[in-house]
Amino acid sequence: MSKRWNLSEMIERMDRWIERLDQLCIILGLTAITGSATLLFFGVISRYFFQKTYAVFEDLSVNLVIWAVMFFGGPVFKRGGHVGMEFFSEKLHGFKKAALQLSLSVILFFICAILLWKGLEIVELIYQSGKTTHSGDLQEWYLKLAIPVGGGLFGLFALGQMMKTLFVFIDPSLIGRVFPGAVPESPKRGDPVR
Repeated sequence: MSKRWNLSEMIERMDRWIERLDQLCIILGLTAITGSATLLFFGVISRYFFQKTYAVFEDLSVNLVIWAVMFFGGPVFKRGGHVGMEFFSEKLHGFKKAALQLSLSVILFFICAILLWKGLEIVELIYQSGKTTHSGDLQEWYLKLAIPVGGGLFGLFALGQMMKTLFVFIDPSLIGRVFPGAVPESPKRGDPVR
């Protein structure tokens, strides 16, 4: 009995933590998108009204969209809007669905770990080279930092899902809590049998 209570409590804590991370990622992603749109707007205004163009606006606006994509990856995964082999996922229930989700979470976690690791290597190489953007006004490594940051954030979402799925295998009574709708509903009296 205490094992179940502890796992249930751990799931609640993880859900709260992931929810906070989700909100942070959404705020950062929306900020990046808003910043990109603002820079594009000012770029258009300066080009048409003042006949001046600033390459730094273009560099920043494109790279802010990349940052936004990296920030939004985890929240999209959390909401199930990822490549999840929907054909199989919709037909599976119970432990089969949990096994599929665990497999996807493990694979995604390792992909994110590689993004983090290799992304940091790329940032270090670019930093050492002193490379700047096309405009020459910005250091390139600032912008490429989105790769390891995005990989790390996305990896945290994958790790959270992986841990919750593992808890289902430890305590099968948690499956309905971790995967709402994973256990098929019993047909009600008078409903046609499928």
